[in-house]
Amino acid sequence: MLLSLLFLVVPALSLPYSQREANYRALPDDVGAPGSKMKLVFANAVWRHGDRSPEQPLPGEGTDKFGEKDWTFGGGGYGELSPAGMNQQYIVGGKIGDRYMNQFNLLTPRYRSAEIYVRSTDYNRTLISAYSNLAGMYAGTEKTDGDLPSDVNGWPTAWVPIPVHTVVNKHDYAGNPDADCKRKSQVKQLILNSDEFIKYNNDPQVKATLDYLTEQSSQKSQGTVSIQNAYWFQDTMVCEDLHSEDLGGTNTEAKNWYPWFWNAGSIPDMLNNIVGKALDFQDGLANPNGVQGIDVSIEMPRMRAGETIGTIYDMIQGALYCYRDADNSSCRKFYKKRRYFALSAHDKTVAALLTLLGVKKYVIPLGYPDYAAATLIELYVNEETTEEYFKVLYLSGPDDNFKSVTNYVRGCPLTEEFCPLSVLKDIVDVYVPKPDMDTYCNTDVLPLQ
Repeated sequence: MLLSLLFLVVPALSLPYSQREANYRALPDDVGAPGSKMKLVFANAVWRHGDRSPEQPLPGEGTDKFGEKDWTFGGGGYGELSPAGMNQQYIVGGKIGDRYMNQFNLLTPRYRSAEIYVRSTDYNRTLISAYSNLAGMYAGTEKTDGDLPSDVNGWPTAWVPIPVHTVVNKHDYAGNPDADCKRKSQVKQLILNSDEFIKYNNDPQVKATLDYLTEQSSQKSQGTVSIQNAYWFQDTMVCEDLHSEDLGGTNTEAKNWYPWFWNAGSIPDMLNNIVGKALDFQDGLANPNGVQGIDVSIEMPRMRAGETIGTIYDMIQGALYCYRDADNSSCRKFYKKRRYFALSAHDKTVAALLTLLGVKKYVIPLGYPDYAAATLIELYVNEETTEEYFKVLYLSGPDDNFKSVTNYVRGCPLTEEFCPLSVLKDIVDVYVPKPDMDTYCNTDVLPLQ
């Protein structure tokens, strides 16, 4: 029975993580509209780091053919950005620079500290991704007089160090959807006890797949492969496959390292399905009727991305206020010349933000954003009417170009290029935790019994 279930046909899905719906792939590249009455005033970017080593070995003693010592790039060890990941971010940074320096003239080609503010989660891979992205963003800089040492032998040509700010990971509610939050843990437990989760967990194909992986990976002595930890199993498998040459093999040989996985019929695709469904539960998408009277489709995005969209909206409001009246003493110095905010983060960060906006199901219907995927949220002002609008753009990776997904944002017109800023305010009013994230996280989701 187990073997027959394992070899059932399931929809073919691309590894490592995501598939893009045909309607997203068919969208035209957004190249801006020079001469338009719509003036770009401010831009926000949130991206996933580039390619990296796995964060942990395969589960079970002796299952993984490799150990942490075998991962030598990026300083060595688990979870580090690879040279390929640096290049991915360099390319994406170049696309961002081209958009905001050449297409829209929002930023000057030469780094000006008052114009941009960059933040990262406190991980090596996200910090180095930010540095790599900024290197690509300002790669066209020709004039650097006074910005870098002129008499240092060997200094990289035209490279100006740009600061990237960070905060403690467990309190980074904007960049880390898994930051400490008691209320979020309570809602997660409600989801794990929900009828929808129990039904999915008991699905014969799901159960057979997880049981098979547990058996093959010698995981039984340390627990089981489950819906909750399936991501890490897939992540390590895919990282080792992608980096087979770094590990001393070839693409063909890599599949032979774990034939019980790669040659096991529908197992890789089933695992991909399970990982994608786990994310849906995690982000509140898989319980449409709520759980015990709690609307988890609001609660989870609020706690996983509410601070992200709140930070972005604060940036927009600060920049807009100064745009309206830059000479007013109430215009904070931080925003006076600020034009760009970036957050270097993770697949789960981008996924949670897209979920909150209502966009993810159209852009990534199953699974996580790929390496170096990026979301832009831009502020525009109609120079004729002074009305305020925004756009949301998505780039699935370095080989893609930015496409407008504004029409997919909850509450935005289906046929208009721009969306009234009031719609974003409505989203913020619903999803930003009140009165603040710390207080909200320490408020029980259900009355204590």
